[in-house]
Formats: sequence, C-alpha cells, structure tokens
Amino acid sequence: MSPVGLGQNSTDASGGRIVALDGIRGMMMLFVLISHYFAEISNGMHWLGIGWYGVQMFFILSGFLIGRLIIERKHHANFFSVFVMRRICRTFPSYMISILVIFGVLWVFRNESWTHFQTEFPLWSYLTFTQNIFMATTGGVGAYWAAPSWTLALEEQLYILLPFVFFLAPRRLWLRILIAVALLAVVLRAVIFGTGIVGPTWGLVMLPARGDTLVAGVIAAIVYKERIVDLARYDGLLRVAPLVLMCACIVIALIDPSQRLFNIFGPLLISVGFACFLLAVVRGAPEAKRYENRFLRFLGDISYCVYLTHLMVLGLMHGLILHAKPELGSVAQWLVTLAALPLAVVLGWAMTALIEAPLTAYGRSWKWSNDVVRVDPLPEGARS
Repeated sequence: MSPVGLGQNSTDASGGRIVALDGIRGMMMLFVLISHYFAEISNGMHWLGIGWYGVQMFFILSGFLIGRLIIERKHHANFFSVFVMRRICRTFPSYMISILVIFGVLWVFRNESWTHFQTEFPLWSYLTFTQNIFMATTGGVGAYWAAPSWTLALEEQLYILLPFVFFLAPRRLWLRILIAVALLAVVLRAVIFGTGIVGPTWGLVMLPARGDTLVAGVIAAIVYKERIVDLARYDGLLRVAPLVLMCACIVIALIDPSQRLFNIFGPLLISVGFACFLLAVVRGAPEAKRYENRFLRFLGDISYCVYLTHLMVLGLMHGLILHAKPELGSVAQWLVTLAALPLAVVLGWAMTALIEAPLTAYGRSWKWSNDVVRVDPLPEGARS
C-alpha cells in the first residue's frame, strides 16, 4: 500500500471518506507494530506475531480500493495519465525518501555491528521495486530496516498489470480471470512447498504465487461495484465467513506442524475471509462502527509512513542507546522498545504532514476529464 491499503484513499464513489476503512488500516498497523516490536525479535513473545494478518489485510484493502477506482474511472479519456500521476504522488516520494534515509543511516553507522544484516540487497533494487525478486533468489530479507518494503514492491507490480485486465478483457471476464489468478497462486504454492523446486521464499513474496492475496480485494471491488449478486441477501454470510475461515486456518496449522499446508492454503482462506469482512464493512455492518475510533483513524492516516520507517526507529534506538540489535531480554531493552513506539508514530505523522499529504494533494489536482471512452455494458444478469 503500498500494502498499503497503505497508499490508497479510503473514499467512496462520491469522494467522501469511508472512515471505517481508515480505522481498519490503523488496526492493521497496530498489528504490524506489535509483531515487529514485541514478537519477531530475539527473546520476543512470538505468540504476538500477528503482523502477517495485518499485511494480508493491507493487500485486501489496496486491491479493493484500486480495483474500485479503476472501475469507476476507466471511462475517462485521461485515465492512465491521471491514474499514474496520482499513484506516483501518493506513494513514491515517501517511499523513496524513506529508503534513501534508511540506507544513509546504515552508511553513517556502517562500522557498527548493529547495522550489519545477514543479507543485503543493492539500493537500486529498492528504488525499482524489485527487492522481492532478491528475497526470492537469496531466501533473505535484505536490510532488515527496509524489509517491509517488499509488500510495496508486490503492489507496484500489481498496479502495472491490473489496468490491462480491466481495459483489455471484456467486462464479463473480469471475475473469471481474477479467480483463475487466485487459483493459480494456490497451485504454484503447492508446487513450491510440495516439491522444493525453488526456495520457499518464492511462494511468499513473488506475484504469481501471492496472486490470490493481491486479487481478492479486487474481486471484492468487482462484486461490490458491478452488482453481480445481490449482496443484501448475503450480509450475514459476509460477517460470519471471516471467523469460519480463520478457524479453518487454525485447524490446518494444528494438523500440520510443518506449516506446509498452511503456506499453501492459508493465504487464500485468509484473503477470502478478509475480503468478505471488507464487503461487510463497506455495506455498513454494525461492527464497522468500532473502526471509526479517532485514534485508529489517525493511525490509519499515517500508517504508510509509519510502516516504511518503524523498523529503522527501533533499530536506531537500540543501536544508539544499547549498542546492539533489538532484543527483549532485559528491562533496559524493554524500555527502549517501548520508547521507540511513540517515536515511530511521531516520525510517521511528521512525514505524512510534510511529504505525503502535500504531494497527495498535488496529485489530486490532476482532474479526471469530461471526455469519455467507450464503456462496456454491465455483464448479463447484473443487478441495478
């Protein structure tokens, strides 16, 4: 968003914000912070490793919002120029600055042991959104402070391909194509994790094998906008499905300690569940109200910049104060980690206010033209 769901506007068709989506984004950012600060480090509480679910939801949010935007605006004659400019203004500056700052800080402290990581990728891989390819081929995560950026690389690769589906394929085939992409992803993961033909990281960070996660939100957008089915008849199912599918994932994880089955089927089940949850929220399910909380919405607004920089903040705090990489084995390490949390939020807020917000506003100054191109009719059987 960017997982972001991270780099997308939570606006409805009339241009107003769907505030519950901002709150959901904020909740998922909390999941990532908790996981990276208190679970996925030495001596951490590994049962708090819920960041994976936050990243999954970021993908669903991003797919839903970008898919809905394309459906609503594809008829404008200047769609591609406005679409590209708005995406660049919203996502590129904060991302590029964050990557350059991270690499700059690592260079300044290059002689310190706490800035050395197991694998390192070239700077140009981050600047070209190809670091996930290096992750797949090496099995490492590169510079750990910039590790979350692989999700943004995956989304940018999706942004390049997705408009072609909507513009080149007949309207009636949109769902079939995207469902095929999702099923192909499961097959590819089954081959990767079942045969070991390539390293397991290929199944986690590369676009074909993560296609189900990326297109589930887009499928939800098509169902929502094209009115292919009467969603009012399935509101109850949309609310229950996430719980059922989450329980299915837990069962799969319990019966296969190797996690092979979970790695194959888990992303699809979670993606479908989160897509159902998202549809329930945008349709006004009662639980949507809890995500209109002011703090969650604030965290959602700044989540993109927090996501990009929070590991650098944690690493710098531990490195400068304790001269070591982050751990949770002592009181001092706990105090430094707790102090890093508000600093990560403050830095994210400052970057949002000074960089992301002004440039996003400039991107919005690129208006959709009144000239239209031919629009395919709704698929047969679509409801009005």
